[in-house]
Formats: sequence, C-alpha cells, structure tokens
Amino acid sequence: MKKIKITRYVVFLLWISLMVTGCYKEEHYSFPGPYENDDEAPVDSLPFPFDKNKEAGVWLMKDGVPDYSKILFKGYTDYYAKGDTLSWVTRPDGLHMVPHYNYYPLSNADHFAGDVNCYKYNWAYSKYFVPMGAGKSFYFYAKVTFGTLNGTAAGMVMGKSWDTGGTFLFGMDGNSTSGEPLFFIDLYGTLGGSVDPDLGWPTVAQVLIPGVPADMEVVIHDELFYAKINGTLVFSFKLPHEQNFFFTPQVRPWRNFISVHDMYIESSEMYTIDHAMHQQEQGYNKIQAPALARAANGNLLLFAEGRSNPASAKERVAQNTIPVGDCDIIMKRSIDGGMTWDDQIQVIAGASESSTFCYPQVITTTDGKIILQYSVISGSFNKNTYVYDKNSQHIYLTESSDNGTTWSSPVEITSSVKDVAGYIKNGNAHGIELQSGAYSKRLLMPLTYSNNSIRVAISDDQGQTWRLSKAVGGSKLQYGSIVELNDGRIMMISGHANTSPKNKMVSYSTDGGENWSAAKNIAADVATGSYGQLYPGVVLKGRNNEILFVNSTNRESDPETKNSPNYPVTPVMFTSTDDGLTFASSSPLFMREAYTGYNAPFGFMDAVVLDDGSVVIAGEGGVESPAEGIVIYRK
Repeated sequence: MKKIKITRYVVFLLWISLMVTGCYKEEHYSFPGPYENDDEAPVDSLPFPFDKNKEAGVWLMKDGVPDYSKILFKGYTDYYAKGDTLSWVTRPDGLHMVPHYNYYPLSNADHFAGDVNCYKYNWAYSKYFVPMGAGKSFYFYAKVTFGTLNGTAAGMVMGKSWDTGGTFLFGMDGNSTSGEPLFFIDLYGTLGGSVDPDLGWPTVAQVLIPGVPADMEVVIHDELFYAKINGTLVFSFKLPHEQNFFFTPQVRPWRNFISVHDMYIESSEMYTIDHAMHQQEQGYNKIQAPALARAANGNLLLFAEGRSNPASAKERVAQNTIPVGDCDIIMKRSIDGGMTWDDQIQVIAGASESSTFCYPQVITTTDGKIILQYSVISGSFNKNTYVYDKNSQHIYLTESSDNGTTWSSPVEITSSVKDVAGYIKNGNAHGIELQSGAYSKRLLMPLTYSNNSIRVAISDDQGQTWRLSKAVGGSKLQYGSIVELNDGRIMMISGHANTSPKNKMVSYSTDGGENWSAAKNIAADVATGSYGQLYPGVVLKGRNNEILFVNSTNRESDPETKNSPNYPVTPVMFTSTDDGLTFASSSPLFMREAYTGYNAPFGFMDAVVLDDGSVVIAGEGGVESPAEGIVIYRK
C-alpha cells in the first residue's frame, strides 16, 4: 500500500505573496495535512464517496464532445472580432485553446491581440453548482492537455469565499528556486503557497507531460481536499471552516494553452440552470429573444431567434446581443408545463435562407388560434456597430389553429404597423386578446420602435387586418408590456433609455388601446434598482386576477470577458392585488444558494400562467450571461 509523508495539522496557514503577474514567489510552504499526527497515512484510505465508473454524476463533456447545456467556454474573442481567429477551436478530440500569452515576449505585440492581459479571458466552466463546506462533497474530473509546464499558473478553481470574495485555486507554476514547476494552492486570495516536494509531494514534471492528455481529479469531502493527476496523489489538506456555498468549478488556462477533452462532475446536492434552449444547439451560434405561448391543449410553445453562420468576425460578435446575419425563427414545445422541452428545434421561418428573421411576438386567442409576428430586416456595419436599415424591414404574421403543429403561409403586414420614425425592434414578446366590454376579442400587440417610442398594433378581426394606436407619451420609452385590468382598462408597463428616473413607467388606456395616458413613474414599491428601467420586463394577469410583473433589478458586466457588455441581472416578480396601484415583491426568480457576489443574468423575457396558477417565465439567461440561451423559471 502506497504511503505519503505528511506534517502535523495546525489551525494556521501561512500568508503568501503574489507577483503582479499572479505567479507565486519562490517560497515553499509546508501545508498542513489531513491528519493530526505525524504517522504516515495510506493513500488508499482517502475517502471517495462517488461512483468510480463515473455514471452517477454528469458528463459536461465526453470523448471530446461538449454538452453546451452543461459546460461553458469563455474566450478572449467572444466579444472581440479578430479575423477568423477564435480563442477556442473545436477539433475531434475536444476544444483547443489558441496560445494567447507569449512567455518570452520581445514586446506586447507578441501576445494575442497585443494584449499582455490576454490570458485572463479564457475559461472552461461547469454549469453545475456544487456544494462546499462542512458535510458537503463533490468530485470534479477533467482530461486536459497542457501545452507547457513553465510558469503559467494554470489550474482548477473550486470556490469563492463569502468573507473575502477570493477564489480557491489549485494550480501549477514554474517560478521556484529549484527551477522545477510546482503545484500551488491559493486559498481564497489570502492563504496558500507552493506545494513542497521536500515533504514528499510530487513536482509537476513528475506527473504531467506537455502535449499529453492528463487525468485531473479533485475531491472535496467534508472540508478535506485532495487532488490526483494521472492517478497520483499530488496534494491533500484540511480546509479551514468556511460558510457553506455552491460554486461552478472551472478550468483556468491562464498563461498556458490547453485542450479540454472530457469533464465530469458529481455531487448528491449539485444543481444547474434550467435551459430550454442553449447556445450551439442544432448549429445555432446563439438562441435569444424568447416569446412564450400557451396553446389550447395546454402545451407551451417557446419561440426564439436562432442565430447562426456568421459571415464575419464582426457578425459573430454581434450575434451575442442582436440578430445579425443568418437568423431563423425557431420553436420548441413542452407538454408538461415547461418541465421538459422537445429535443429537436422546429424552424418556423427562415429555413434555408441567410436573411435575418427576428423579433418574434405572439398572441393566443380564446378560440385557440396562435398568431406569431416576426420581422425580416437587414443592415450593415459602421466600423464595429451594426446599423439596421429601417426601410428594409418587412413584418409578417403566421397562424396556427392546431396548437402549433402546422402554420399558415406568412402574410405581410408591414404597411399597417410600420412607423416612419424607425423600425420595429425587440420588445415585449406577447400581445393580448381583450376579454371584457365593447372591445372583447380585440387583439393588441405592443411595439417598440428604434427611436425609443411605443405604439400598439390593434386588430378587430382576429388578426386579419391591423392598425396602430397613438404613440405613448414619454421620453425614450421602450419594451412596453400590457395587461387588461379587472375594470376593463389596459395597463402598460414600459422601460425607458434614460438614466433617470430609476424606475419603470406606467400608462393606461380606457378605449381598448387606441389612446394612452402619458407615461408616469410606476409605484415606488416596484423596486427595479438603479438600472432595471433600461431592460425589458413582462406583465400578465394571474389565475386569481392579481397583476404579476417580472423585471431585472440591476445590471453588471463580466470581468472575465473581454469587452463584456452590461446585462441585466437578478429578476424579481412583483404582485399587485389592487389592479396595479401597489405592488409587493414576492421573490427573486433565482432562489438557489450560490456564492458571494453571484447574480443570475436575465435578458429579454416572456411568461404565461398555467391552470394551477403557477407562472412559467422564459428568458435569456445562463450561469454567466444572458447570451447562453433561454432558461426557465417557475413561480
């Protein structure tokens, strides 16, 4: 039985020093081991309460094939157009990272994009959150090829401290007095150091060969940490007590260049985001802009933009945030109230075409008809900014009378709903059919125009013909969402593009949507934070005639993404029982325990109410950004 030399466990860990580049100084600290005496401990006695066959957990990537609903690759080029160069390149055996950092540069020009910090923006993320803390366990396996062993600080990130905000990193570096690459620990940014081979721990070169795939394993079990590489134990120690949290483990190439072949994760308590559609699904680069309908038979139909085949690096980057180039209108169906969705995506419009089909909006009528509106539009780049040609826009309707199984030939309604001030852009994803009074059966579809104004498309013949309402009065209004109140009035909640006031706006119509009161500040108890007014929300009527409103309550950008845009986070549902006069905040949509500083991203959205009163909300979302796909929440 193999044994290892360990030292007496003490409660204190030594401080470490970091160089500006993030490399560890030439110091070797004797880490405490998992045992409280100086006896030699058998390696085989280390706990492994997991499936040795790797069948009980989840393969995020297997045999070189990533499951993009479970794994996320971030790269420098995600929001940086650099010709045909991508940070991560797909090959038969996995994803290969293009070398970014030149370890021996003559100038910054020798680094990728001439950026000395280029190495900071490449990551391989688990989309599963796993637990850390007393009584918690998880197992993380990755097959990875490292391009070099020298001074790269590549590693595996396992957690983030509530107290310090620092990360827990196990990695390898080459900055040592011996000149040999050594393993190191960075424990939440305050404690750690290099693993000392004089204490019996192997050096990097003893277990890794550059250019050869390596099996990397991390086990954390009830605050005991240990790591193996190619079956050899390379380090083990007892973690200090930390408040429990859930984290998404990551592989960090840093200044290295790596290939990821396999990734597996296992924990009895792990969870993930509920994706209905995700990036790279069925060849779609990005899937965004959801519209949600409930068919007469109870099925849920989720429409979206499927963006693919970018013709240039600029198009590829633009598809993260707007419909550009080859985009289709796509659909998935759920027969169980949004718990599961079809495996296959159905293309409703745009198949076999390279045009930009976009901006899906939907209305469901009481007689079971589903009316889907969408646009076809083109534009061009002005430097790095894509500019739509408002004169190129065509707006179409297609209908289904059999719960979305078949669809009619599209009918163009452009002349009825276009506004000379601008093109119709993405806004609220559904319209409504009025139920009461003289306007019963009237259809209303709110439209946001590119000059930041809102009007409502009106049909009194179940969608055969349309006309426009008067514009809603207000400054830079966008993303109007409407609901019929119990007294027959129609309420519109909208956002705006102004920095203040920092709240949503509300307007009313008493004549079936023809005319609207000027937008004014909504009740102060709709607390959408400092930036919620900039982003879309959705309002609808609940099962018991309460008014429900969902909106994000802040924004952020991703410090691990080069040129990251701002995006909305932390969506919250608000409820009113007095026809929108006052609201109460029910709860955030994302209610799971995560880690310090984590906010759930959520972009354009739509929602429906089920027969049991529960609400299904579909929105642009993921673990790290809204660009990852369409996620589902239930309230």
